[in-house]
Amino acid sequence: MKKGLIGISNNIKLNKEKIKLWAKTFKTVSDGEIILLAINADSEDINICNELGIQHVQVEIKPEDLGYINNKRLYHTVEFLKASDIDVFMVTDVFDVVFQGDPFSKFDLDNYDVFVGGEGILLSEEPWNSDVIKKCFPDYLEMCIHNEIICSGVMGGKRESLISMLNTMDQMCENAETGHDIRDQAALIIMVAKNEIPRLKILTINDGWAMHCATSGPTPFFDSWGMRHNLSQRYSVPKLVGDEIQTEDGRTYDIVHQFNRVPEWHQILINKYIVE
Repeated sequence: MKKGLIGISNNIKLNKEKIKLWAKTFKTVSDGEIILLAINADSEDINICNELGIQHVQVEIKPEDLGYINNKRLYHTVEFLKASDIDVFMVTDVFDVVFQGDPFSKFDLDNYDVFVGGEGILLSEEPWNSDVIKKCFPDYLEMCIHNEIICSGVMGGKRESLISMLNTMDQMCENAETGHDIRDQAALIIMVAKNEIPRLKILTINDGWAMHCATSGPTPFFDSWGMRHNLSQRYSVPKLVGDEIQTEDGRTYDIVHQFNRVPEWHQILINKYIVE
């Protein structure tokens, strides 16, 4: 079974170290292919991809649309997946994702086709996501408000099922009201609430697959916004042990997302994987 990791980046030469961390840590835990969708890439950007040993696919995005990369990446990801012969993918953010373990190891592919991660916090408890849905998909806010936030920055599964899901997310983003420039996660949350993703597995914070520092890490808002308290009522609170991010019961997370929002964790992971 062929496996792959896919993400997207603009300004590759300016973001080389972030891309290097994403790719290097994946290579330490998986032999899957790495594909970077390279936005408006020049020869220097391409050389960097070659230097990092990752496959690049050039995509064009109009300058006026660069502020909507989170939405626009959906179409380009779908187009690559349609032409690919890779069976199972991880589809992730690039600048703030690090792999500590094999991200495919918890995929039960006999029973599920798509894998996403819950953030442990309800939409009603976190103002950013609820604001996006209120502005872009107002008809669905009431339906979703008491549901757990599902993260679109780390997704995985079988190629055909991902194509279907990402294509629907793309159409939703393109047809949304224009109240916010980042709509992909809102679209995913709504699809989950409407039970529109067949054979979906939602992995929790306690499963040790992915943790998302925006809501589950000790950011400046973790206590003041009540996230630590709310998270601990349902699951457990991730922790730093040495140079690893672990579950409360001592299992290393396969994926740490948004680590750059916690300065101490950011520096420790940089020192572990990049500083030579």
